[in-house]
Amino acid sequence: MWLTRLINSQDRNAFVIALIDGDGTVFTKDLLSKGEKGGKEAATLLQNSLTDFATTNLPHLEDVKIVAKIYANTSSLADKLVAGKMIDKPSILTDFVRGFNSTKLLFDFVDAGTRKEVAGDKLSEALRLHLYDCHCHAVLLGCSHDNDYARILEEVVADSEIAEHLTLLEGVPFEKDIAAIEDQFKTIKFENLFRCSKLVPVNATPKPPPGLTLPALAKVESNKASTPNSAASTPQMNWATVTAQAHTNPANGITGSSGPPSVTSKSATSQRASTPTPLTPTDLPRSKATTKVIERNRLGQRIDKTDTTIPNYEIQRVKKLKLCNTYYLQTSQQCTSSHCTHRHDYPISNYERKVLREVARMTPCYYKTDCDDPDCIYGHRCPQSKPNEQGCYYGDDCRFYGWGHAIDTRICKTTRV
Repeated sequence: MWLTRLINSQDRNAFVIALIDGDGTVFTKDLLSKGEKGGKEAATLLQNSLTDFATTNLPHLEDVKIVAKIYANTSSLADKLVAGKMIDKPSILTDFVRGFNSTKLLFDFVDAGTRKEVAGDKLSEALRLHLYDCHCHAVLLGCSHDNDYARILEEVVADSEIAEHLTLLEGVPFEKDIAAIEDQFKTIKFENLFRCSKLVPVNATPKPPPGLTLPALAKVESNKASTPNSAASTPQMNWATVTAQAHTNPANGITGSSGPPSVTSKSATSQRASTPTPLTPTDLPRSKATTKVIERNRLGQRIDKTDTTIPNYEIQRVKKLKLCNTYYLQTSQQCTSSHCTHRHDYPISNYERKVLREVARMTPCYYKTDCDDPDCIYGHRCPQSKPNEQGCYYGDDCRFYGWGHAIDTRICKTTRV
């Protein structure tokens, strides 16, 4: 009799919970791009999928509650989604989260802060808590993208009775360490909900059509001592800036919205404030079939060169200009946000562009030291760190906290891209 009462009490508040690392288990573009509406749809679809799971695997339960907890660094995730062309602007993710949280009372999409370790720690502690909760009859864990979770999964494997309650929710393919123990757990996929491949930035630098030569452009003197209004402040000319000017600055003589831009006429050139010698197509930089390399240390961690000669007051001055890193350091076409809050109209000089490159390195790259994009403009270690020091002046508040310090800067090998 007492055993029956115990079982009944355990089943009275029975629940199934999905614990998901939202930094790598990412909803589909179709859902994310709809903002708040997509968030509501995602919550409903997840509820239905979990209910089907409970009905199939726990048929003895008459009434089971469905719970979902998603942890993510929403700021970093929003930037990654924009770079991957999943959403048009970061605020769409905010709307999506609002819709998700407002639909189901037991569903929470949690902003875990700016450090990846926090989201991982929260998820790990929640897993330990619920696996040993007598009212929790199943846990679905979405973490297939991150090898760090293999440690806690190995702990679970050691207790076969508890391991029966854990199901691995596969988004992207399981990482190596998790795949090694995958067969000791039940697995499931919700393909209509989550992406099956990792997010990567979309680099769409335009190239001229085959056989088309660039038009003659005005030569710009190298930047030695310039003022904001000097010709030396003009950005370096390349195909991206030529095509951009064809739409935005007809006064320079390059016109038209399609086809090759026209060559500047002599009369138009004479009306300019300066009369530099025009470039012929043969004077323009020739494209070379060069192989780009990424320098790495003995551990395979990416090491980018830094310019220590730039004074701090110049760093601070350029930071205050609020320039769009993507626009000035890559190409104008790379900044795809129609609501970008940073400047695109500043006549940047060559020196300021060099300073801006150092400023951009102060923003951590999502892929950290594993980044294999040779044109990446973001940081792969803390600019303030030293090879043998585990932290920096900013302590726990450093944006590179937990991974970007004490990195050996001695170059031992290169990755050719």
